[in-house]
Amino acid sequence: MLIAEDAGRESAKSPEPGAFDSALVVVHGMGSAYTSQILLEWAEPLLERMDWIARDRIIGGRDEHGVTIVDSELTGDVPIVTATVAFPTRGTGRVEDGAVVDAETTLRRIAIVEARWSESFVPMSRAQVFRWAVPFMWRALTRMLGLFRQTLVMLPWLTLVEHQRPPHDRLLLGRTLTAIVDVVRVAVLTVVFAAVWLGVVLLGVVLTPVLPLLSPLLLIPWFKELAQGVLDALVGSIGDVAAWKERPVRASAMRLVVRDALARARELVGDDGDVHLFAHSQGAAVATFALFEELDPAAFNVRRLTTVGAAVVLLGRENWRGRSDRYAPVANWIGASPERPVAWANHWAVWDPFSAGPIADSRRAARERWRAAYFPRPGDAALGPEEHAVHNTSQPFLDHSEYYRNVVQVVDPTARHLLGPALAARPAEVEYLENRLAVIDKKSLGTNLLAALVTAAILPGLPAASAAFAWLVRTVTLAVGAVAGVFTGAPAEDALSSLAWLVDDGRLTDWGWLIAAALVAALLIWLNQLLNGLTQRSLVWQRCPMEARRWLVLTALPRVGYVAAAAVTVWCAIAAWTTPPLPATALWAWGLGIGLVAAFVIAEPRFAPSPVVVPARRVAPGASATAELPPPMTIGRALTSSAYQDELAARRRLLTPTTAWSRFWARVLHGWRG
Repeated sequence: MLIAEDAGRESAKSPEPGAFDSALVVVHGMGSAYTSQILLEWAEPLLERMDWIARDRIIGGRDEHGVTIVDSELTGDVPIVTATVAFPTRGTGRVEDGAVVDAETTLRRIAIVEARWSESFVPMSRAQVFRWAVPFMWRALTRMLGLFRQTLVMLPWLTLVEHQRPPHDRLLLGRTLTAIVDVVRVAVLTVVFAAVWLGVVLLGVVLTPVLPLLSPLLLIPWFKELAQGVLDALVGSIGDVAAWKERPVRASAMRLVVRDALARARELVGDDGDVHLFAHSQGAAVATFALFEELDPAAFNVRRLTTVGAAVVLLGRENWRGRSDRYAPVANWIGASPERPVAWANHWAVWDPFSAGPIADSRRAARERWRAAYFPRPGDAALGPEEHAVHNTSQPFLDHSEYYRNVVQVVDPTARHLLGPALAARPAEVEYLENRLAVIDKKSLGTNLLAALVTAAILPGLPAASAAFAWLVRTVTLAVGAVAGVFTGAPAEDALSSLAWLVDDGRLTDWGWLIAAALVAALLIWLNQLLNGLTQRSLVWQRCPMEARRWLVLTALPRVGYVAAAAVTVWCAIAAWTTPPLPATALWAWGLGIGLVAAFVIAEPRFAPSPVVVPARRVAPGASATAELPPPMTIGRALTSSAYQDELAARRRLLTPTTAWSRFWARVLHGWRG
């Protein structure tokens, strides 16, 4: 086997044809992209994760293993990054105390190529884009509401039904208590969906007459000066989408960019290497159309397609006047290169409004595959690619652009596929726990955010809090006035005259309330992000992760604090703002109800169903599909499995006291810098 020398050092070498084992072509999503933007967005996290995997001592990693950057050409017509990855070869070496030692080394040569069409054609005008945007907006909003309905309403109903089916031995809270929790979940999330539905529809109603008028309004000088920058950014973000749907010639130019990048990748890997195509958002629609409808994947050595946040179903194909634009991506995938089929993995975030769930050729098939992501059943017959429902941020509108930050569910599996079968596989129980804890962590991030917004919106308006904020503002103002008075000679009390719009009669004004709410929200959101960063690092980057039970307890503490603060704030608002004042019994009743809702919100990330991988299906199932599915994995079963316990014990033995202490301080310092 080959051994990488000086792993981790950089050296400038031009890529040679046929010199690589695998090449990854990355395709950007909607909107303008500058040179090497999408390349860096994915090359950096992928190579960083490969380096981490290759050096893992549990599989035999040593100091000479890891990533060596060979070339990093970030300018020019075809930006490219090339690297070699040295890692322990699967099945070699011997096992001592649960860890592999003296393993042979595999050297994997990898090239990452960018496909970018931002400068391949003249963009459409603002007026053309905005006229097209209205019907497209309603289609996107309808799909988004459909996804939110499934996540907020249908999933709780399915959970309630499934929990009443035997066997009941895997119900952590027992059948009766589980049913109560499920009913509360259905009621609370149905109300949330109703509020979201109303807000989204109102937004669409407002934008429908506004969008067509935006371009003519730019003829007004003051409006142009005020809004042109924002509108140009909006056109830049959706202009390529309009060109893909409405301008077939420009749509063809996008696909040619993908074809040329695949041809370059094919040249780099030669006859024996593998080409992987990786596409995000609109790029997924462009790549799948080009790959399965216009090209022969085998001619380009394409072995795998990975789509993230794929707008394949939303965008479909270009729209020729007088020609049907019906598009069947799954059928095209199945029919392309049947002798050498392309493996297709699709990652969609549960709150991503653009992907809006699995890829399928019909709504019924999409619903079947969405249900199979949570509650698989024997005989699930819908055809489609391998589906991964992932949690990026658990926040609508942010999920779509954060796939590259999702190390556990997106980056890590993609990196392992690029390294190939010579890399050691991980136990299924360990993978399950890592994925499950990542989902709980991201749900906590979203839960804490909502709780922070509730607390921030209400707290400055409570009488005692308002007086405290007013006192703080006055104190700070007097201190600043005293310092300024040293130079100006003016008394400190003169500075108080400027506070009339913030503080009045010892309390915050409406403007003061608004500003205080914004400041409190910013502080709580920053703290939430900081804590989530620490828990993410402990889960993703520690060689010896914390035992899962302890991790679950410790990471639940911030969630308890945020939700409890929101619950107390809401109860205090009811007590302070209700006229006439409520009697004590009514306040106790409100407190009990709010407490029960808070308890449910705290527990929901831990006990809610977590999605599983839906296997790819290229042909209709036969008789074997009626066989019983294996028992579903649970946190309890994974924790007690010998695979998890043995690996955790082995990692603890590898973590000597010296390295444990140094890594503790490294994490502390990294946390402060982050």
